[in-house]
Amino acid sequence: MLPQFRKYILVNNSGQTLTYSAGGRINIKETCWIIDPTTAKITYTQLADDDLGFTTGTLANGAEIIGDVELDNTSNLYIGAQLQIEVTHDEGTAATGTFDLYMASGDATGELESNASGYASAEANGLMFIGSLIWESNGLDDEVMRSPIFSIGS
Repeated sequence: MLPQFRKYILVNNSGQTLTYSAGGRINIKETCWIIDPTTAKITYTQLADDDLGFTTGTLANGAEIIGDVELDNTSNLYIGAQLQIEVTHDEGTAATGTFDLYMASGDATGELESNASGYASAEANGLMFIGSLIWESNGLDDEVMRSPIFSIGS
């Protein structure tokens, strides 16, 4: 089952700084699912892409960006989700690493691991690792790559 509250964190391990104003973008695509109590069939709900507030600035190699949206599962009661990372990298020709996705979770709004004093990073604080987009450039800048689809929850 998905936690009551969650937020996604992406770590840039691509080997290159990602500059937002030069066309670099990050999207987390999420589709949640639940078993319909009336029909006993799985019902999927595609949530809006989360751009993580990625509007202007840079994300250095080795740095992380914490999603600005805390997802509330207290009323929808989603059981699981499928996630995909999509990145448009302005330095795509020089990038050779990964983008790593983590999840912060909690049982009260504003009380995720990433909200606590002493939070250092997703990796250092041992947050739930979801998966990686392996960057394999086709020799283009501003190219778009998508990770495999990852499943979380039940």
